[in-house]
Amino acid sequence: MSTFSGVNKIKIAFFSGTGGTARVANTFEKSLEAKGKIVIKHELNSRNKIINDSEDMLIIIYAVHACNAPESVYEYIDAIPKVDNKLAVVISVSGGGEITPNTACRLHCIKRLEKKGFNVIYEKMLIMPSNWIIPTIDGLAVRLLEVLPTKIDKIIDDLSSDITFRTKPSLLNRFLSYIGEFEKVGARSFGKRIKANENCNGCGWCEKACPRSNITLVNGTPVFNNNCLLCLKCIYGCPQRALEPGIGKFIVIKQGYNLNAIEKNNQIDRLDSVEKLAKGYLWKGIKEYLLNDN
Repeated sequence: MSTFSGVNKIKIAFFSGTGGTARVANTFEKSLEAKGKIVIKHELNSRNKIINDSEDMLIIIYAVHACNAPESVYEYIDAIPKVDNKLAVVISVSGGGEITPNTACRLHCIKRLEKKGFNVIYEKMLIMPSNWIIPTIDGLAVRLLEVLPTKIDKIIDDLSSDITFRTKPSLLNRFLSYIGEFEKVGARSFGKRIKANENCNGCGWCEKACPRSNITLVNGTPVFNNNCLLCLKCIYGCPQRALEPGIGKFIVIKQGYNLNAIEKNNQIDRLDSVEKLAKGYLWKGIKEYLLNDN
């Protein structure tokens, strides 16, 4: 079997909405280049043409969407020509970590890759600050951003040592993963009903930024189509804070979501320990992640 030492060129294919997964992809790129690897970074959005490069390894990175990968990831894999045992790594990113209901979130992605002939040798969950429903406690969010390079270096060290890592999700989590695929239908409905309020000045930022080209500016007003993935990039990123959900309003964090703003608050809750901040099951995955060297 091929080993990481024999890998020269690596493609990172990633889908990012509000920026967390993009930061993970960028950090992987820097760490791999520091190891002397050639890195091709490909963002999975409707404007980027899929190019079949001659990479030795594929790393797919995505934020967890309802216990699964977003549809853009599946579309990308389905468009890849069959390969002969090419190495692959699957990295999921969530706000809660490797706990129920997310432990099977890479299952469908891996199965699709294996059908294409990939040898998936490693899978892992990374955690970034949550961008939906419940914001991550400030002191934990800052620590998650700080520890990211260390977590990625550990993954690359494992690969360099030819350490493989595959998980065996429970039946419950496999079931939740299959049920979660129906979220893709709900996402389209959510996106179709986003509305622009009186703050909208017709700048067109949302039309240019949408990774699915789901927004069209008509007479200076954004019109939302039926191809949304519920990434929330338009709602959180609008310079005028002019976009509001028509349904599922509870999903959106009222104070917004901005990784740069989180980093600027790097002194918040600094005196409190992870154990004190991460109490209860909601924060269990983050607690284990921050206190574990793996």
